Amino acid sequence: MSEISFPGSALTDRPLAQGTSAGSRLFRRLSALQPARFLVIGLSIAILLALVAYPLALLTGYSLIDAQGHVTFDTFEKAFARRGMWQATVNSGWLVFFVTMGACALGIPLAWLVARTDAPGKSLITLAAGISFVIPTFISVISWIFLAAPNSGYLNKIATGYLGFSEAPLNIMSFTGLVFIEIVGVYPLVFFAVNAALNNIDASHEQAARILGANRWRTTLTITLPMVRPAILSAIILVMLDALSSFGAPAAIGTMANFSVITTKIYDLLKFPPQFNYAAAVAMPILIVTAISLLIQKYAVRAENFRTLTGKATPEQIVKLGHWRWVAGGFCLAVALVTAILPVGALLLLSVLSSFGAPISLENLVGKHYALIFDENFAARASILHSMLLALAAATVCATLGLVLGWVVERFRFFGRELISFLVMIAYGFPSIAYAVGILMGYVNLFYGTLTLILVAYAGKLLPIAFVLVRNGIQQLSTDLEEAARISGAGWLRSIKDVTFPLVRGSVGIAWVLVFSLSLRELSMSAILAQSDTQVMPTVVLQFIEDGAVELAAALAVIIVGVSLSMLAVIRLFTARKTASIS
Repeated sequence: MSEISFPGSALTDRPLAQGTSAGSRLFRRLSALQPARFLVIGLSIAILLALVAYPLALLTGYSLIDAQGHVTFDTFEKAFARRGMWQATVNSGWLVFFVTMGACALGIPLAWLVARTDAPGKSLITLAAGISFVIPTFISVISWIFLAAPNSGYLNKIATGYLGFSEAPLNIMSFTGLVFIEIVGVYPLVFFAVNAALNNIDASHEQAARILGANRWRTTLTITLPMVRPAILSAIILVMLDALSSFGAPAAIGTMANFSVITTKIYDLLKFPPQFNYAAAVAMPILIVTAISLLIQKYAVRAENFRTLTGKATPEQIVKLGHWRWVAGGFCLAVALVTAILPVGALLLLSVLSSFGAPISLENLVGKHYALIFDENFAARASILHSMLLALAAATVCATLGLVLGWVVERFRFFGRELISFLVMIAYGFPSIAYAVGILMGYVNLFYGTLTLILVAYAGKLLPIAFVLVRNGIQQLSTDLEEAARISGAGWLRSIKDVTFPLVRGSVGIAWVLVFSLSLRELSMSAILAQSDTQVMPTVVLQFIEDGAVELAAALAVIIVGVSLSMLAVIRLFTARKTASIS
């Protein structure tokens, strides 16, 4: 990554061009004294430390003290000696293993079919993967309860009533059901990563293998797949971390099936009276596994000794499946049906069905659940307002901080700039529930029972998304226009407002929309930080599920999914406009 600096920065280490006048040197000194620049940058860095460094330091510290405040390592032993804790840890381990295997078994073949074959239905798979990724797993639980509950699920009713099954073949309320739901939610990570890598492979490598006599299948196995190994490894690590930190689906299904995982145990430890030291001790192994996984990803990918040229699959690379083409198309259709069409359809139907288990008929289709959701005397209506306010605030905070910090990292060269990037990105790798524990420890006395506490967590956790997008936009900009504005007498804030921001407005807009959408559906941190007066839509959905009011949960979930899909459409619009402006 090239480093960019410009005249007027007191921290730049690039010498001025030959012939620099005394007036230019004076300009540098005067510009270095602009208080607005250092006030904004200093405040942004202070906010970053408060959002990330402080809560994570507290989390580490609390794991090393006992109830009396004494430093000890016994906290770990006592925490994991609690009833059911080791079994929950084992359950988490099996969940990570099975979900990772299942996501790879589904995502890699689908990516290959879409990128390298003439199978029909490829666009349907891409759309289905996008929908599966947008819908949170705790919402997928609602759909699959409707479809595959042991006795009342409609697929089970069809199986026993029309297909000759003597007993219900499906049971979503089980550990196996949880594994299935998690696979459906995370296989898009593998699919999109591998599909992108396959599309970027230089065709000459595969063509060389064909010239030397290798057939298409041998070329695929010995050339193509090894070349996308970094993408597969990165996707595997993301899937593992997602499964390890998953909370919504395990909380919903575990309550009904009577089992726990490590994240739900952390949640239990924070119920009244909260036991911060034990919760921190249980969260620390998650943080350690996360850090190790990210290091493995970094160095394993760096160790790859090949590079490929960005390209696109050529006609010679497309595998003609022949008679197997329609088998592959049927597989694509089945995946789309199970992972997207059935869940979305079930969610919509359940939200207007008079009661769970009622026959599907026109007289049983009602709108009372939505009417109750929007009743001003019902808690769900307040949760919608809270979610919208938090999403707006989090998106604005993250986009603003991302712009300032991205500018600092890309325009200044000074000791500590990499530390800023590290602090921004480290929270992204940590599981949400562990990060929320640190936020609760650090700010419970200041913001207890307020939306501000949840906003702090949202901002710290989602800041990396805005930072990466805006920083990438700033990297593409020349400093010439900024220099011209500064030489013309514009202050730092004026140059940012009139020059830099308009040029990266597309990246900032995409970041804002993406953070808004993710804030709207965030459950893990909200479940720990929300109180009775600060409930948000995901926590109310989870409460409805636990109370058995799945029709109300479905109605509120439809609102979340609808807004999330709308935000996805806005992102595509932003991207299309940005691409059009570049071309």
